[in-house]
Amino acid sequence: MHQNIIGKNVRITKNVRAHIAEKMQNIKIHADKIIDANIICEYINNEYVVVGTVTFGKKVFHDKEKQNDLYVAIDTMFQKLERKIRQEKEKMVAKSKQAQVEKGLDATLESNNDENTYSINNVSIYSKPLEEFDALTIFNSDKKHYMAYFPIIRDDDLYSVKIGKNPVFIFKGNHDNTFEIFSHENEWHMEQVALTKDNNIDISNYRKYLIEEYNVSEAVHYLTVNTDAKFIVYESSVTGQIEGLYKESESSFVLIRIFDI
Repeated sequence: MHQNIIGKNVRITKNVRAHIAEKMQNIKIHADKIIDANIICEYINNEYVVVGTVTFGKKVFHDKEKQNDLYVAIDTMFQKLERKIRQEKEKMVAKSKQAQVEKGLDATLESNNDENTYSINNVSIYSKPLEEFDALTIFNSDKKHYMAYFPIIRDDDLYSVKIGKNPVFIFKGNHDNTFEIFSHENEWHMEQVALTKDNNIDISNYRKYLIEEYNVSEAVHYLTVNTDAKFIVYESSVTGQIEGLYKESESSFVLIRIFDI
């Protein structure tokens, strides 16, 4: 985790840093995948203004507080952040439970029809955001045929960085080709990619990709009926998330879905 504490007209003492670190521990209780935390303490017009921005995965939480006392401003600002993060976590847990109910229903349907029995292995998004080259390097070295990550997006000046709101999916397709499915300017696209020996990315077969709404069993049915298809990315009708499904065999699938913030 990268944590940055900045003082503007305020001296950030050892005690202030320790107090902020203590408050960050309370934040970690609700979400442990902290990517970035920026705390700005400023003294303006005889008041202390504390601004906090905390990033978990694709979620960014931001709040500020003004008080006559610096420690009170820190405490109140962190209380606001913690409340927002806890509410978001509760929503994600509710979606997760709903998805598990769906999975249980799928399992019941499978047990009632041996001919359609299949297994699904759930995997999560890669633990931290990545740039495309790094993601492809990890994908090639890992030897798995599926992966998803949140992309790091740089502006033209290369210094302004943000995290993409939708994951990028990488799949190994037929004939050992590698495909990326990603969102760009509110449209989904698919392209065939490969790393070159001079550390560049070769792109071919760039085209739009249609995102349909499915539940898991419908996505499995799609891959079962379309025998040439190895993977599908879709919007879950249960969780509302973008999910990916990879076909390892006719009866074994890998589901990539986001449960945690």
